[in-house]
Amino acid sequence: MNKALEFDAVFMVNGRMAIKLQTFAKLLHYSDVYLLQLVKKIAKKGVKVGFKWRRNWYIFLPRTPINKLINNKNNSNNNNSNSSDGSNGATMPSGNTINDDWEDAINEFPSGITDSLARTSFTISTINNQLVIATGFIDLLSSAVDPKKVTLQFPLSQQDFKATTDYKYGYYIYYREDRMSTFDPGDAGTLKSTQLPAALFEICRALDAAENTRNGANPGLTPRRNISTTVSFDTGTIAVAATIPVTPSIGAGGLIQLTASDYLGAPYSNFTNGGGDLASDTLPEALLEMANLLAAAEKAVTPAENQPNNVQVQFDLETGSATISANMPFTTAAATNGDVTVHAIDYL
Repeated sequence: MNKALEFDAVFMVNGRMAIKLQTFAKLLHYSDVYLLQLVKKIAKKGVKVGFKWRRNWYIFLPRTPINKLINNKNNSNNNNSNSSDGSNGATMPSGNTINDDWEDAINEFPSGITDSLARTSFTISTINNQLVIATGFIDLLSSAVDPKKVTLQFPLSQQDFKATTDYKYGYYIYYREDRMSTFDPGDAGTLKSTQLPAALFEICRALDAAENTRNGANPGLTPRRNISTTVSFDTGTIAVAATIPVTPSIGAGGLIQLTASDYLGAPYSNFTNGGGDLASDTLPEALLEMANLLAAAEKAVTPAENQPNNVQVQFDLETGSATISANMPFTTAAATNGDVTVHAIDYL
């Protein structure tokens, strides 16, 4: 079977070369959905490597070789020299100016991304007066029935796929549990998890423990049992069932807003968001916000038939409540002292 090298377009933006996010994902062998989440996450910190124009996202190609930037990062503890790829300005098609900084981006990227970047060749060529970049090889089928142009394939034997454990091209891809979703817990906040399912499980455990603490400290009051968190070693799942009271209000333009009520009160429900992805300041609010984030992340999985439905959130305005149901897979580990830890798998 013959093979041909496939190319994707390279765009010039005010003297800077850029490629589509999908092309960037092909080169790194990562999910474009995951990379988009990562680009948006570091953009919140003021570090930009791309921009959105109309319906597509574009990634600027760094002016300094990637390996040099990575070496600068690795040597930063011993050498304070600056990289030559500092902040670079470019005018986007919209007329707005963006400053991209790959040096800071390398410092923010997870190690798996930097390892893939170090192995990736960003070689630019010109074909028919068009700038292009090679993204890999495709098979040219000889059958008169099958099309000559087929979907680009990356056999696992040819590359180190950081996230993929098994796949059948065009049908399914199985990812490692710790690679595909990102969550910012903030600095010195209540949460420590960096993936969405693990963060939800962490909040559920904290709220469950807060209820037990409140009930034990107030034996004369009606016990509060609004959440049940069960870890089953038989099924390998974490089952969560919660009913959170909510207060509806009508905002500007008739928008209905639902706010989780603090049914435990301080100090039992105290929650510090740490300036991360969550804005809540109580555990009930954090649970409702986190469940909605994870449910939305499930809906973002493509194609639609592959979307998981491990988390459901339903609101009832008549009863003033939000019902949260979740079933998440988990893994366990044993510490040297015999303690057993439970970690929610990042199934996204």
